[in-house]
Amino acid sequence: MDDTRQAIPRASALRLVAHALLGPAVTGVLLILIGSAGYVFVEDWSWGDSVYMTFITVGQAGFAEVRPLDTSGRTWTMFVILAGFAVFVYSSASLAALFLSGDVRSAIRESRRSKVRSQLRQHVVVAGFGRVGRSATMAAIRSGRDVVVIDTNSASEEVVTRIGAVFLCGDARDATVLRMAGISRAAALITSLDDPSNAVVALTARSLSPELRIVSRVTDQSWRERLMRAGASHAVPVYESVGASLAATALDAEVLGVLPIPGTDMRVEEMEIGASSKAEGCGLRALMEQADDVHILGLKSDESLVRWHEASEGLSAGDVLVVLGTAEALERLTALVRHGSRGA
Repeated sequence: MDDTRQAIPRASALRLVAHALLGPAVTGVLLILIGSAGYVFVEDWSWGDSVYMTFITVGQAGFAEVRPLDTSGRTWTMFVILAGFAVFVYSSASLAALFLSGDVRSAIRESRRSKVRSQLRQHVVVAGFGRVGRSATMAAIRSGRDVVVIDTNSASEEVVTRIGAVFLCGDARDATVLRMAGISRAAALITSLDDPSNAVVALTARSLSPELRIVSRVTDQSWRERLMRAGASHAVPVYESVGASLAATALDAEVLGVLPIPGTDMRVEEMEIGASSKAEGCGLRALMEQADDVHILGLKSDESLVRWHEASEGLSAGDVLVVLGTAEALERLTALVRHGSRGA
């Protein structure tokens, strides 16, 4: 993966610096040994004097020579000076490359995120930050939960942080990554990857946290049972839900949206009261008596829901009902709220 960085092997900032300096350090030690050996054999000095002379030469300390040097000794000293300068350039280039690569900054950010994750309790873990994962993350945050997002694309970090979640770069199928996300302390896991990956995530997470609530997106209905056997608490068919909503909204102008309830023939619909409909001017209690096989949950107002027993005024054209029932029962209620049904 070119733009992907795994969280597992990411080292600390100090370890990265130490690794970058390992090559220059080994080269420096070799230079000291070779330089000292040169003074021993060229000038016939002791090892103590030779090592000291090499150190002050490489370090360009400017101290006086240990002993007077002949032509061979001066030539060797010039070689040691050049070699020392080369080691210095090598070390500087290694450190510059490390800091310019951004690995140190990434390691520091990961260290901070790790501390935040270690303090989370009863949070939600979201695997995958595509369109479904992003919607799930934002919904969980709106409900007041802390959220950890696991994604292999490091470019998602900025968006995840901006919406208020904690980012973890890694593969959610890996048990180590799930542990880093605090899966054993989490309230729920939402996995929004492809079906085979979701099965692996569910199986791995279930082995780490037997009581965890795991909700998986499912694209192909044939995978639903496999996901449940793998350990998912619920498998939500995303495209089936969207398809049902599109069809119902297209066929009835009064239907604004549909949310099927997996595993049942029930669904939740938003229904708009049409002008000159049989429901216009009718109270919710009276409407429920006419459609007693439908559960009217309430009246939608902006982003909130007025529960049915709190709505005292009659319905007006443009009001939006939130109702629960089977397709047949909801179709009968649609006939009551349909535009112009009063004169029909």
